[in-house]
Amino acid sequence: PIGRTNDLAWGATYSFMDAVDSWVEDCHDGSYRREVAGRSEWHPFRVRVEIVRRRKHPPVEMTFFENPHGVLDGDPRVEGLYLATRWATARGTGARSLAAMLGMLHAPDVSAAMKLLGRVETAWNWVCADRHGNIGYQMSGCMPRRAPDKNGFVPLPGWDPANDWQGEVPADELPRELNPTRGFIVSANEDRNHLGIAKPSNMPMGAYRADRIASEIARRDDWTIESVHALQHDLYSPQAEQFMPILAPCLPDTSAARILLDWDFRYDLASRGATLFERFYRALFADVFGSACGTEIARHLLEETNTLADFYANFDRVLLDPRSVWYGSTGRDAVWRQVAATTVTDPVRPWGKERRVSVRHLLYGGRLPRWFGFDRGPLSLPGGRATIHQGQIYRAGGRETTFAPSYRIITDLGQDVAYTCLAGGPSDRRFSRWYASGLADWLARRLKPLTP
Repeated sequence: PIGRTNDLAWGATYSFMDAVDSWVEDCHDGSYRREVAGRSEWHPFRVRVEIVRRRKHPPVEMTFFENPHGVLDGDPRVEGLYLATRWATARGTGARSLAAMLGMLHAPDVSAAMKLLGRVETAWNWVCADRHGNIGYQMSGCMPRRAPDKNGFVPLPGWDPANDWQGEVPADELPRELNPTRGFIVSANEDRNHLGIAKPSNMPMGAYRADRIASEIARRDDWTIESVHALQHDLYSPQAEQFMPILAPCLPDTSAARILLDWDFRYDLASRGATLFERFYRALFADVFGSACGTEIARHLLEETNTLADFYANFDRVLLDPRSVWYGSTGRDAVWRQVAATTVTDPVRPWGKERRVSVRHLLYGGRLPRWFGFDRGPLSLPGGRATIHQGQIYRAGGRETTFAPSYRIITDLGQDVAYTCLAGGPSDRRFSRWYASGLADWLARRLKPLTP
């Protein structure tokens, strides 16, 4: 969870709702074309000028061209086709979301909470439980209502009104459920479309983590604060469990291969099996998809984007399929054998040595000597993309970033206490005693109780 009151507890994961669309605009002389009743009409763009004032440098003036499809990526005064892009949540001030979250402080039960959470404008999977024993799930977000045959996955011709958004999907059509018969709800960024009338997610994360959580919850009914705490730190990878039976007969006869064969599929800091598996997996990705889209593009996706970090399951469907056309005439097992021969080799460092990251100050990160104390680390991060405890490190937007549990909270509605752990600290002031005060506890898996 991320919060609780005396009556209610709630948590959230990102839902990967597709709430951003692009349209191809036909532009001429500062206007865009629309086809109405079989004839072309030209409408002027709204023009917005922004001035960016820079310290010790002259200001920069930027001009944006907008229409009902959003902001144009180009200059419509130069004739041509350009993309216009719109995020459904960009309108308004966020007051609706703020009112909903403030209302959660007084929500008496799960049903009331679901109505409030459904009003949040950004896209989340919300789970909640109350003192009466009710549990519920509600997706939130401004999902645009598209034409029945459109899914927002690719840009559409902007001049055709049939491609316009047709309002917003109400919260009761988004994925939701109340008191399911299985007795628990799991949400871990996976596909939740089956629970709604609308289908909001085109590209969710894989179900590995959610499946692992569900299997662990289903096998026992004596959960405590301690056992939930252990579950939050689970480092077992169902992804590796699926790959290894195929990979095992493809491995060379080496000492490194024997390490991988004995691996328990856990991404703990001492694991050498995790290091070898990831070395193989990334090389396989580059080989298979690089052969079609180019090695440089495949490496860029691996090293400079969050594509693999978020959408790995879509690639896994290809990589695991023995009949996939991506393997060409060579075949899956032969490709796996070739990749394994060059990657499952010595030397092998522990996973903790491979996955190190620094916690950097938001403004001064990396700009000041480390002994100033603004940056902390480097820290070893356990876990991987498919473990309950996320432990991903990747580059996106030109900077190093992570996908990890920065805030932990466990609560039992039978007790008036919440156990929490924040990776940083409650203060952003470097010389405050509370700056990074929670980092050591986070690394040591220690929780602190919060009481009324």
